Order: sequence, then C-alpha cells, then structure tokens
Amino acid sequence: MSTSVESEALARGLEKQVRSYFHLLGEQQVLDTRVRFRVHWLAFDANGRDRTKALANHLYARIIDFCIPRSRILEAQFLDRQEGGNAHLSMLQEEARTLFLNSTKSGEGGELLLFFLLEAELKLPQILCKMDLKTSPEMPIHGVDGVHAGWTDDGKVAVYWGESKLYEDAPAAMSACFKSIAPFLLDDGFGPARKDFLLVRDNLDAGEREISLRLVKYFTDDEPERLDLEIRGACLVGFSHDSHVDPFEPDGETLLEEVSSQVDAWAAGVQTRVKNRKISNFEIEFFCVPLPSAQRLRDAFNEKLGHAS
Repeated sequence: MSTSVESEALARGLEKQVRSYFHLLGEQQVLDTRVRFRVHWLAFDANGRDRTKALANHLYARIIDFCIPRSRILEAQFLDRQEGGNAHLSMLQEEARTLFLNSTKSGEGGELLLFFLLEAELKLPQILCKMDLKTSPEMPIHGVDGVHAGWTDDGKVAVYWGESKLYEDAPAAMSACFKSIAPFLLDDGFGPARKDFLLVRDNLDAGEREISLRLVKYFTDDEPERLDLEIRGACLVGFSHDSHVDPFEPDGETLLEEVSSQVDAWAAGVQTRVKNRKISNFEIEFFCVPLPSAQRLRDAFNEKLGHAS
C-alpha cells in the first residue's frame, strides 16, 4: 500500500460532509508565502437559515474521533460486535464529552472544527489525541491545538502543528493564531515544540501497530527517519462576520463583488502576518471561517455537550 493511500485510509470523514456546511470560496497560494489559503463560508439552507446549529451537531458527533485514541475506538468496536449493541462506543462518547471545558469562551470547538476540516477535506489524519492527555476537564490543551500528519510527494512525513482561534474579530484572530503557532514552526525540536515532540513519540496512535511503529521513528531523535520529518502548520481562524449572507450572485457561481473583496483583504492580512512572524518558508494550510456569530457556534456546541450557557 502506498503512503498516500495509507494517509487517506487513516483520515476520517468525507469532503461531501464539509460541503454540507460550508461553501469553499477557492484555494489560493498567498503571494510570496507557502500558505494555502481557503475560505470556508458557513452555508444556508433553502429557507435562508444559516447552518450554525447543524454544524455544532455534526462536530459533537465527532468528539469520539477527536478525543479518544484510535486503538481504544477499535477495541470498543470489536467488543460491541462481540456483545451486540453499542455500549462500549456509548461509554467512549460520554468519556469524550466530559473532557471539554465548561466555558462560554472555550476555543475547543474551534480545535474540533480544525480537526474535522483537516481529516475530512485534506485527508490529514490526527496522530495524537491531546484531549485524552488532559488530567482535568477544567484544564485547557497546552502546546499546539492538534497534531496531524501526511506524506509528501517524495515519501517524507510532514507533521502539521495545528492552531485554531475562534474570535469575534478577524484581524485579532489572525494575529493571535500566528503569534501562537510561529514558535512551534521555528523551533528545531528543543524549544517550545519539544514537549509536543515527546508526546507524539510516546503516545502516537494510528490504530494499526505497524503504522504507529513506523511513524514514531520520525519523532525519535536517534532514528535516521527523523531527518525526513518536515514541519508544517495548520491554522483555523473563525470569526463573526457582519451581514453574513449567501456569497454568490443569482447564477450560484460568481462571487458577490463585496465578498470577493473581503476574501482578498483576508488573504492580504494572512500574508502580512506570516511575513511579520518570519514563517513564509513553511507550508501552512489556512482555513478562514467567517460565521454569522462565533459566540453562537460556541453556545450551540456547549448546548450539545450539556454545558450551561
């Protein structure tokens, strides 16, 4: 099995599921950087209602995949097949639910959204469940927000340090996102990223032992495979967007002029911040996610978790 096929096999979710919630307004290389910038515009149904609650519901359905290591999920599925029913998966769902912060300002919903887009759309599987390492539901994730991996065209392994920000204001969210991720991209493995390297080395779980043992070598200093590990970034910036409407002209294909200019402005903002942080030479997958209300998405997700608003 080729490594590209292997990566796709590990990733969970389908691109069509993403399209049920978002319009993808194009993918472009941000000028003079290696950022692949894309806008995921929250969609509306045929009655003109935005899909905020539907998206929150879908994200909640993915909390097991996000929070629980693959080997434990496979074990639960095996036991359920033996015993009949879904008791073991149900217990994992409840375990995952209790790991989330009970806070109206938590950014964990944004971390889960980044996970969804990386796996379902870009086929970049998560290789470390950081939520599972929390010792208290009141403790936020430290270090990067997520760890995903893929294979490059020349057979190397790329690790994607993930960072997400869900703010009311787009420029503030972009600034905070790049401020957070830049030290991890620039680190040679003995600074801010050291702890995450060790966590991946000691907790990497691809679901299949053979794949896990092969991947972990890329995160081990004394293995020659470490030379073939490329550091990349994966960023998501979600923000409240005034007058959030259907982005297309009546023909359903041409972007509204106002929307097109906004997309260009957001791309320019990403370019400026990437250059200012001196990370232009790193591959970065960037998801720009305008929403009718960032807080409403948080509240809808917290409601699914059973948290008080």
